[in-house]
Amino acid sequence: MRITTKDIAKLAGVSRGTVDRVLNNRGQVSQEVKEKVLKIARERGYKKNVLASNLARNKKIKISVVLPDPQHDPFWSAPLDGIRSTETYIANYGIELNYCFFNIHDSKSYSKAFDKSFRIKPDAILVAPVFLKESMLKFQLASQNKVAVVCINSEINHSDILCYVGQNSFQCGLLAGKLFNLKPLATKIILAITLGHHSKNAIHINKKIEGLRSYDSLNKCGFEIEEIVLEDFEDEKARQELSKSIIHRKDNIHGIFFTNSRAHKLLDENDPLIEAIQNQIVVGFDLLDSNVNHMNNGNIDFLLNQNPRKQGYVSIINLFNYFIYNKEIQDKVYLPIDIVVKENYQQYLIEEELIMELLV
Repeated sequence: MRITTKDIAKLAGVSRGTVDRVLNNRGQVSQEVKEKVLKIARERGYKKNVLASNLARNKKIKISVVLPDPQHDPFWSAPLDGIRSTETYIANYGIELNYCFFNIHDSKSYSKAFDKSFRIKPDAILVAPVFLKESMLKFQLASQNKVAVVCINSEINHSDILCYVGQNSFQCGLLAGKLFNLKPLATKIILAITLGHHSKNAIHINKKIEGLRSYDSLNKCGFEIEEIVLEDFEDEKARQELSKSIIHRKDNIHGIFFTNSRAHKLLDENDPLIEAIQNQIVVGFDLLDSNVNHMNNGNIDFLLNQNPRKQGYVSIINLFNYFIYNKEIQDKVYLPIDIVVKENYQQYLIEEELIMELLV
């Protein structure tokens, strides 16, 4: 038979109010009584009716979600799917999600979205901190207002962050180094191409390149790693200039490391470049349809899957456990980095579809 707070109170020789204060960590109870109540609850297998408790308090927990708009970068559709798959379940416990989207190419848009997220007076903010400088200022503001912060996809070391969920970017770079080292080096040059804002304000990009350099140093590969940043990757002329440069140097390049999910932006409808890189190792990120098509056609050798849907889902579930069950959560949750090739990509896509059907 299920034990109740009334049963615990009787066994402990205290009032139900005292038991309630102990189980909900509300203080005003001596350490001796607290330990006694918790011991009885633990031994008798007491489980709190969280739903009834929240309804009784009529308390809403507000979470602001600050993410790049998928219209500007399709990668962010996946984390958003993972987040939205939790909505129905967590709503039953009084948790409300509010979305604030920003243009991933515009740091001012990011700051505005973050400011907007504060207006609802949230209990927590789930954010993709793609702009380092601006994020540091906003984290301080969150701390001053006692707002919990969970970061997704971009890891930033900051004392005011409750939790990070995503890939270990440094390990991504190490893994890429191992993949480049699978093929004997006829030449040593590896191009680390970032299609997006500069890595100095995007720490996860910096960490990936740092990991690649570390692999080279540890294994004495002799790579010559050249960093290329094309901030305005929507500019067709700029893309053409970069393509021409790679084509011109094709015989001296061992491999290309696309540091984010935008490899397709340079490869789409670019037959001369695709022909030029056929003998090079090309490593990119994430299972976007365009990237998968290029891998299936032999234009990309490896895609490192950062599990973006799972990132979104795990981030919200961590906050759910934190607020509803008062659980202590890990400060860093590193998700697996999958090496996807054209021989196994279909299995990953099927698995993702099955997971989403279960979550929604």
